[in-house]
Amino acid sequence: MSRRTRQRIRLYITLIALSVLAGFTHSYLTRESSIPVEYNNLAFDSFSWFFGASLYLAFDLFWIPSRYGAMIRRMYFLKVIAVKAFVLTNIVILSGFISQAIFLEALSFKFLLSPDFYQTVVIVILVATVLLTITQIVRIIGARTLVNFILGRYHQPVHEDTIFLFLDLADSTALTERLGDLGVQTMITQFFFDISEPIIEFGGEIHRYVGDQVVVTWPLKSPEENIRAIDCYFAIVRRVVEKSEKYKQQFQTVPRFRVGLHGGPVVISECGDQKQEISYFGDTVNTAARIESHCKTLDCPLLISSELLQHIQLPSSYQAQPKHSVQLRGRESKTELFTIVLSDN
Repeated sequence: MSRRTRQRIRLYITLIALSVLAGFTHSYLTRESSIPVEYNNLAFDSFSWFFGASLYLAFDLFWIPSRYGAMIRRMYFLKVIAVKAFVLTNIVILSGFISQAIFLEALSFKFLLSPDFYQTVVIVILVATVLLTITQIVRIIGARTLVNFILGRYHQPVHEDTIFLFLDLADSTALTERLGDLGVQTMITQFFFDISEPIIEFGGEIHRYVGDQVVVTWPLKSPEENIRAIDCYFAIVRRVVEKSEKYKQQFQTVPRFRVGLHGGPVVISECGDQKQEISYFGDTVNTAARIESHCKTLDCPLLISSELLQHIQLPSSYQAQPKHSVQLRGRESKTELFTIVLSDN
């Protein structure tokens, strides 16, 4: 089971438990004060919330992120909210029918005419819409970025150690000549869409897209954790291979890309006024970008600096091969570059 799947399962169980608690609390607080607590009613409402939350969260946390939910993920913001609200409304209605069958041993449409039912529907949809909006914002700017903005972590410049992965689409000029501006942009959009899941799976944070380039970051931590950046690269390779036939059918080619990896100290700070973003400053960022540019010179799809490699514990499945020592612009000493290949062992 993948790391990302385990996270989703934990989140799924937690949110279901909170939903049951919300249903129990709502039923308890909205009862008439002259009527004693009816545990049947509390059980009815709690089960309705449990059943509805189980279905909807399975849809939102597992179905939508899967290949079957790709169509919804490609929709624009308001359309996604509308689709999810429609699904949620139908799940609330279905929950009412199922709860009736279990607790009242009867099926009736009468509850659809009850003011309490519509009150519940409105509350559920309002809460869900807020959560869905937050979810979409997180997808757009990233969870860590959103949390850091809220907490003001980088309101003042901060020193941190960070890993950078610069990924650049190869042969973009030739692709533009063959596919045209719209065609190549469609392919780039599709490519970035397809590689998002491997990046998230291995804990990467998409910092920004610049033309046909994407910049991904990780906190520089222990040697065992830092391997995620390399794992991410090979996961992207596998994803593109899986999608190769689809690319050939749609674009008559399979995207090729180059990756540069480097890590070290950076200064992180919020920048801007009307449009704010979290920016990285320092030699580490520039070095990572220049390492990626040397991939073309050395005809190598992946290059990693010796400095970062020293902070990574390579498993037996990977093998580091020295490529070249280069004089990167802005650095006094040469930088030793390696590539990583899959081991035959």
